[in-house]
Amino acid sequence: MQHLILIPPNASNIKIMLSQHDKDGGNKINESLTKLFDSLNNETNQYEVSIKVAALNQIYSTAIQYVAPVVSQISGNIDNNHKLHSINQYVECVDKIATVSWLSPTTAKRHKRCNMSFSSKYIHFLSGRQLPIYDSYIWIVMIGYLNQKNKTKLSFAPPETYQKFYDLFLEFKEDFNLVEYTNYQLDKYLWQYGKNVIGEIVSNEGVKLNKAKSILKKRIASC
Repeated sequence: MQHLILIPPNASNIKIMLSQHDKDGGNKINESLTKLFDSLNNETNQYEVSIKVAALNQIYSTAIQYVAPVVSQISGNIDNNHKLHSINQYVECVDKIATVSWLSPTTAKRHKRCNMSFSSKYIHFLSGRQLPIYDSYIWIVMIGYLNQKNKTKLSFAPPETYQKFYDLFLEFKEDFNLVEYTNYQLDKYLWQYGKNVIGEIVSNEGVKLNKAKSILKKRIASC
C-alpha cells in the first residue's frame, strides 16, 4: 500500500490550487450562480426556488431525481429574512433543508433522503458564499489533514450533520493557522486538491471514482 503525506496547506500551495480552480472555470461558474441567486431572491416563491435547485442539480450533478420535495423543504424552512442571518444561522439552515421525504407517485411508497451536499451548495450561494460546501473530496482531504497533524482517528464516514462538518472545517482552519483565508478560498483549495489526487488515482490505477476515493482514504490513513 502506498502512503500519501498530504501537501502542507501553506500560502504557496493554496495559491496553486486556487489558480487551477480559476483556470478550470470554477470562479466563473460560481459568479454566474451568485447572480442567479441574487436575482431570484424570493425563497417563498417555489418557481424561483425550483430554478435555482434545477441549476445546482444540473451543474453539480447532485443526483436529485425528485425536485418538488426539495423545493418544498426549502420554501417551508427559509424565508426572506435570511439576509439578516449570522453565519451560524446559515449553518442551521443547511441541516433544516437537507433531509426530504416524499410519496412516490408510481409506487405509493414513502421515501426519505439526506441531500447534505446539495443543501450546503444551496446555502453556500444563499449566504453569499460565506459557508463552505460539504463535498466528499473536501471531507476526505480535510479529515486526512486533521488526522495526520494531530494523530487523531477521525472517521472518513460522512458526517451526520452539516454542523459537524462545519465545526471540523473551523478546526482545520485554526489548527493550520489559516484564519487569514476566507471559507470560500479554503473550500476551493480542499476541493481542488482532492480532485487532483483522486483524478491521479483514477488515471494511474484504472479504477472508477468511488474506488479511487477508497484508495485515497487508505493511503492517507496509513501514514
